[in-house]
Amino acid sequence: MTVNSAATRASDTAGEIVEALAPLLAHQRHRWAARCKAHGLSIVGFHVVSLLEMHGAMPMSRLADELGVALPNATGIVGRLAESGLVQRSSDVADRRIVLVGLTDKGRELIGEMEAGRQERMRRLVGLLDATQQRRLLQSVKDLHAAARRDAASETKGNTIA
Repeated sequence: MTVNSAATRASDTAGEIVEALAPLLAHQRHRWAARCKAHGLSIVGFHVVSLLEMHGAMPMSRLADELGVALPNATGIVGRLAESGLVQRSSDVADRRIVLVGLTDKGRELIGEMEAGRQERMRRLVGLLDATQQRRLLQSVKDLHAAARRDAASETKGNTIA
């Protein structure tokens, strides 16, 4: 067996895995969008809330960069989220010109509720597997996490300036 044929088979298998996961991921996206709508939250609004949950309070300019939108657009999005009580704006103590955006308790509660719903669905699905299937899936998920960490590390190395 040549290296090329082994790489081709691995690539074919990776493609099959991605195709097999696609319907499950599409269903998950649909359910997530429905939960956002049920809470009166746009997908962009959810993106803001999840960024703030992951990174903590951040300057409005950084949030705009993370969202890939102009600062006035980010200001409008944050304004709507602030009106609904999910985020709050404050001034940076070191530089009052900088507007910080952070989650409120209500925003953190919303993330918790939505995450609890997602986890419950995943528990139900995994619970339909027998014990052997669950162990194989657990090992595969751990392997995938390790691959993601290696990929992130190589991306970080590739982005460093010499």
